[in-house]
Amino acid sequence: MNQTADVIVVGAGVVGCSVAYYLASSGAKVALVEREAIGSGASAHATGSLSILGAEFSPGASFELALAGYRQFIDLVPSLESETGANLLYQRRASLRLALDEDEVVLIKAMMEWQQQSARIRWIDGDEVRRIEPRLSPDIRGAANEDESAQLDSYRLNLALAQGAERHGAEIALREVVGLLTHNNRVNGVQTTGGDISADMVVVATGEWSSVFGDWLGFPVPVRPLKGERLMLRYDGPPLPVLISSPMRGHMISRLDGLLSVGSTGGRDYDQTAMFATRESHVRPTEAAKLELLQRAIDVFPALQDAELVQQLAGSRPLSPDRLPILGPVPGWDGIMLATGHTTKGIHLGPITGRIISNWILQGQPDVDFDMNPFLPDRFADMTQADFQLSGQRVEE
Repeated sequence: MNQTADVIVVGAGVVGCSVAYYLASSGAKVALVEREAIGSGASAHATGSLSILGAEFSPGASFELALAGYRQFIDLVPSLESETGANLLYQRRASLRLALDEDEVVLIKAMMEWQQQSARIRWIDGDEVRRIEPRLSPDIRGAANEDESAQLDSYRLNLALAQGAERHGAEIALREVVGLLTHNNRVNGVQTTGGDISADMVVVATGEWSSVFGDWLGFPVPVRPLKGERLMLRYDGPPLPVLISSPMRGHMISRLDGLLSVGSTGGRDYDQTAMFATRESHVRPTEAAKLELLQRAIDVFPALQDAELVQQLAGSRPLSPDRLPILGPVPGWDGIMLATGHTTKGIHLGPITGRIISNWILQGQPDVDFDMNPFLPDRFADMTQADFQLSGQRVEE
């Protein structure tokens, strides 16, 4: 069956559903195409942490994008919950970026020097950390204390964005895209297993599968799947009053459903073979990761040696060579834009990406007050080989 739309969004993770949501709510006729199910990729197993303290954001445009993304959730969450009836398990709390050794102290303080220019962050010593949460390890030397960060359930967010897009008229087609409809360097739609869909614009939001579009376009879309695992624990004690992370030990978050999220493994935890293995191996939890994550958690919060393991999640994140998202028009082509490569920050940056891409399509510009050049696809125009090994090793979690 052949269809037509104003915009085709390929990929129904949080990024793709955000693009579809903002386009459809602005009146565009949207076709959201997904080969598996809503949220079947990275969004389904993501932590849902919305913090600017980690090493995934760098000075300049990266940090400005992170700040804009965080602020957008403050209004988006109540709006989505009102529209769809979903409970996104959204919480806003202070957070601690813990240092358990001197290397972490140096790293965190160095990052604070530029983070403090835009966010309310202060250094506190180990004694003050334990006044906030006495159950934390006596080995903690100090922490960056962020006045407010947030966390939500990423899968619930994904489903709510898809439902919201549908309520505004978007049509969801569960079928695989197998090619592009092109003419004279213009993309006019997509070929799918269920027939062609024509449109004035195609948005590629396919995460770890985005590189295939580069093959069709003759332009590099350098995204590779990076493995990650995390745990869900049940602990009988009171929930943590703050959201916790550490450069070497990952995150620890008491969710609003009563479970404790611990994780996650990142590029530093794998050799090259395991880091970029097959997708089948990426979604298969490992005993080694489970033991590593449990030990990290106990190092930070010793009482967790009595916690119950409820679930172990594994999957891939869409890694770009510089760990920055790839956003904007594909050089040499009209009618196609990229919204991919968000690495471990697809949830945090998904809605702001949706707004940027929607504005770009409907208004002719992204409508942001920071430089978009670091995110443009054309930064890879002359790339011959991407060093995913180096970028992957720099991913903390």
